[in-house]
Amino acid sequence: MKLSARLALLLTLSVGVVMAVATLITLHQREGRLREAAREEVRSHAMTLRIALEEDYLTGRMLDAQRLINRLRENTGVYSVVLFDAAGEIAGISNTLAPEEFKYRNEARQVIASGKTIEIGRSIGGEDYLSLVMPIEGESRRVGALEIVQPISFVKKHIARARTDIAVTTVLVFFMILLVVTVVMRYNLARPIEELLEGAVAVGRGDLNYRVIVRSRAGELARLAQEFNRMADRLAEQRAAAAREAEERLALERKLRQSEQLAAVGSLAAGVAHEMGAPLQVIDGRAKQLLNHPDATTETRQRNLTIIRQQAERITRIVRQLLDLARPYTLKLQSVQLPHLVRETVELIETQAEGAGVKIELSLDSSAVAQADRQLIHHVLLNLCRNAIQAMPQGGWLRIECLPGAGTKEGRRFAALRVADTGEGIAPEHLSQIFVPFFTTKEVGQGTGLGLPVSRRIIEEHGGWIEAANRAEGGAVFTVYLPQARDSAEKAAGQTLAEGAIA
Repeated sequence: MKLSARLALLLTLSVGVVMAVATLITLHQREGRLREAAREEVRSHAMTLRIALEEDYLTGRMLDAQRLINRLRENTGVYSVVLFDAAGEIAGISNTLAPEEFKYRNEARQVIASGKTIEIGRSIGGEDYLSLVMPIEGESRRVGALEIVQPISFVKKHIARARTDIAVTTVLVFFMILLVVTVVMRYNLARPIEELLEGAVAVGRGDLNYRVIVRSRAGELARLAQEFNRMADRLAEQRAAAAREAEERLALERKLRQSEQLAAVGSLAAGVAHEMGAPLQVIDGRAKQLLNHPDATTETRQRNLTIIRQQAERITRIVRQLLDLARPYTLKLQSVQLPHLVRETVELIETQAEGAGVKIELSLDSSAVAQADRQLIHHVLLNLCRNAIQAMPQGGWLRIECLPGAGTKEGRRFAALRVADTGEGIAPEHLSQIFVPFFTTKEVGQGTGLGLPVSRRIIEEHGGWIEAANRAEGGAVFTVYLPQARDSAEKAAGQTLAEGAIA
């Protein structure tokens, strides 16, 4: 039910309830006044009759008293008049057909004895009657009493008719009020509220050009409509300002991105120039020696040509690493047993580790199975292990771990390869730069600064990630997270194999 309908019905019901209560109070008061009027009429008849009877008693005209009572039959407003003697017995009655219940002998005797008037109300045969018993005074004593009975059922009948009339009037007034209130609510409350609601819906869906019609300049709803339109104006201005700011921000971001790209290109170019500059200079120098000394010995010419070839291979290696960093990979995914991959890698670095005085320690869990390209992950692990050995020129420990279920991302579990060393670690200021192309802390000729960027690119192509940190005991630790094969739990029992150190 709409708000206007609820308000109209509630207001009409409230008015109806107030009218009903007021009507009941009015009817009650009218009934009281009618009963009092009937009582006063009975008293008036009784006093008039009492005066006449007392006059007849004083003059000894008792027959006139009987004739007076008989004449009262002609008064339709008086039901019956009973005359009692001094002993309380009936001396005369105007309506001989009156029931025995209206002949109040005991009450008459009480009145004669006390001299006080008694009122008696009675209902017989569905009709209400009011009886008034009054003493008759003689010269020095009470000579009797009179009773006058008057029907008062007209009071109930009048009230019943009044109730019916008032009920009909109330229903008519109720519907008239409902009609008037509905019309007033419709044009003064419901329509403005509906327009405001339509405006709120329009603004909510983004139409800030919608404006509510202000039908009048006075009233709270008119003020609300005006404030709504002002709010829409301000929102439209803010949207326009936000659009301008967004466009300016987008343009600034484009410039920043272009600047970053130019900076990246510049950094890459500088790195390429730096890495290729040295071998090119060596090639140029050796070539000049060959040109300037055509009579050099065969041994000298052979040595120069060998050096030129080595530097050319170095340039080729740098170019290949740049291509690996930039080109998209076509992954050949398969279930890779990480412990087997670690053992194969260890076989390749054993000689280098022994020469550097580095001992290798393995902690392999046979359930660590990754969904990966075996050759690419082998390349990453080999690069990390060689970097770790180079970070321990004075010897140390190289620890390689396989960890199943080491991480979770987007609802998928990841296995991990962890390579830790006991070298000097990574300087805190270099932690954020070690994956930047051509960044290296190694001496010239020891590294190109492309190994870690290429490794991270390979891992990200697999949907994983690589983390670098320093160990609390000293040294660095690299952790590679790879998507865990879904059937790894079925292929392994989760047993951890602790293999002895390899000298």
